[in-house]
Amino acid sequence: MTEKIPTVAIIGRTNVGKSSLFNALVGKKVSIVENFPGVTRDRNYSLVSRFGFPFTLIDTGGMVGEDENPLHAAVRAQCEVAIQEADLILCVFDGIHGVHPLDAEVVDSVRRSGKKVIWVANKCEQPTTQAASAEFYSLGVEDLQFISAAHKHGIKDLVEAIRVALDAVVAPVPVALRTTLEDENTIKVALIGKPNVGKSSILNRIVGEDRVVTSDIPGTTRDSIDVLLTRDGQRYEFVDTAGLRKKGKVADESIEESGNIRTLRTLAKCDVAVLVLDATIEAITEQDTKIAGLVHERGRGLVIVVNKWDAVEKDHRTVHDFTEMVRGGLKFAQYAPILFVSALSGRRCPSILETVKEVFAGTKIRVQTSDLNRILGRAFSTKPPPVYHGEPIKLYFATQIGTTPPSFVLFVNHPKRLNFSYERYLKNVLRQHYPFPGLDVKIIFKKRTSKEDRKDSTKEENSLMDEGI
Repeated sequence: MTEKIPTVAIIGRTNVGKSSLFNALVGKKVSIVENFPGVTRDRNYSLVSRFGFPFTLIDTGGMVGEDENPLHAAVRAQCEVAIQEADLILCVFDGIHGVHPLDAEVVDSVRRSGKKVIWVANKCEQPTTQAASAEFYSLGVEDLQFISAAHKHGIKDLVEAIRVALDAVVAPVPVALRTTLEDENTIKVALIGKPNVGKSSILNRIVGEDRVVTSDIPGTTRDSIDVLLTRDGQRYEFVDTAGLRKKGKVADESIEESGNIRTLRTLAKCDVAVLVLDATIEAITEQDTKIAGLVHERGRGLVIVVNKWDAVEKDHRTVHDFTEMVRGGLKFAQYAPILFVSALSGRRCPSILETVKEVFAGTKIRVQTSDLNRILGRAFSTKPPPVYHGEPIKLYFATQIGTTPPSFVLFVNHPKRLNFSYERYLKNVLRQHYPFPGLDVKIIFKKRTSKEDRKDSTKEENSLMDEGI
């Protein structure tokens, strides 16, 4: 046996409550849950550490029961990979509807894996349902766990059964390792964009396997799928998100609306957002601008990836023309690096990792106050702002108050008289010394009226830091 974080996979036919069980064990709503089959398609992973023994939990799509779905073969392949990865399998049945002919196929597949299995009858909140669920023993299973994932009934007993089963197949995780499960240096990356631009294909190329289901059908990815990856000593957490369409085209309380909400939550938590564009469209759309605007407003790092570059006829000006088109359509995000890739061939996809790492490094830069005041003081001297009522506008003091995005407060005598053009000039001066690739630079002008007030600068700076300005 080896010391490692064990893996538990939830397997079953469609619509038996696998995602509800996943959410119940994780302790929060991670997977989208709806009362009809085929909602979950990809493998969804989450680290569960709230029970005193950590394990990685995998949610999967329906292993059988979607033969009419064009993505069924891909979903089943995802299930089979999850079974191979698992140290323990939770095989879930529907207690309300009883034994289904397809349950026998699931049981046979799970048994052939040779993995340790816990058999679970879900939706058994009523005693009568639990009694009727005894018919699952006819499948040759033993020691059924009767639960209701939606009502959290029987979860405590199931957790204890998981603990006992894992102790039998995997060595306990040392306490020292448990404290390092959440790595502070992990770069959280969100893949965002409109539907069908190739986000999932790009992720599969980066990971080097068919980690998420892909197809030409828009909306194939419905949930936000987390994928952990370590390259050259750097740990990444990629999140493949559902494609964002215009709000007016998304039905209320639909799966797509749930996916969009999760995408926005992912965006709020990520370190770097990778906006994927479709090179074959040859134009920045209104929706592309809105999605990029969400990243800009939240102060996240931004990398622009133009996918399907292999499908574009090129000459010596093509890259230049596309770059100008992107820059012209996203004027507020001139700071974002642009990459041209092909998920189909894999060309330049590895460069996404390198660029994301460079952008993330920028979020760790804190400019020393002395250097900042020297750089900006020289900028004010070289190109003074316009005089106001015969009085020059003076810079008294500058300090950095944030890193994501890089944010600076400048104390001056007439802050309202410094216009956007002068602010842009100061940003460009800062970028000459600290490029901050993929990051907006925010400058806040605050009033400082006299030299006597300057002795209070430290106190005011601390107050600003506390307010998170």
